[in-house]
Amino acid sequence: MASDGGSPRRDRILAAAVSEFSRHGFAGARVERIAASAGVNKQLLFHYFGSKDGLHRAAMKSLLESQTPAGQTAKPPVDRLRDLATQLATTMESHPALLTLLSSSSGEPEASATATEWLSRAKRQARQILLDGQRTGYVRDDAEIDAVAELVVGAMLGWIAAGDQGTAGRRESYRDTLLRMAMDYCAWR
Repeated sequence: MASDGGSPRRDRILAAAVSEFSRHGFAGARVERIAASAGVNKQLLFHYFGSKDGLHRAAMKSLLESQTPAGQTAKPPVDRLRDLATQLATTMESHPALLTLLSSSSGEPEASATATEWLSRAKRQARQILLDGQRTGYVRDDAEIDAVAELVVGAMLGWIAAGDQGTAGRRESYRDTLLRMAMDYCAWR
């Protein structure tokens, strides 16, 4: 396998793979479509990634690493949590195959591990936002920070996973209601 990390062709292959795997999942994705979409032949795809599994791991890693929101420490905690919740929802809506990776039954241990690390980073980020809120007086000292971080991240992902046509287009309303509830709990009384 080549280690040409910054090649434009490699980047095109990864972008095409992210799109293909997101639309069709691992089993339904076709290497031929990925190669055609990237404007390369299958041999080059295998040269860079070794196999469909290797391409899938690289595509999911590329996707998830690109989806980590910036810290934005100058904003108040509720705005930072809103940004994080929006990023989570956007990522999950754009890449529904992530739901499969986040489930324990996906059958793809390395890709699942990458997705699980992404989810852990999101929870750590929510926790850090809340801890920063405590340090700056936005969040009360006795608030259950870990529980609130889990709630915000889990509720956004769960809502996306369980959403239906009746809830389509209501992401911002749902997100803002969730954040109001979480921040009301965290607020000084």
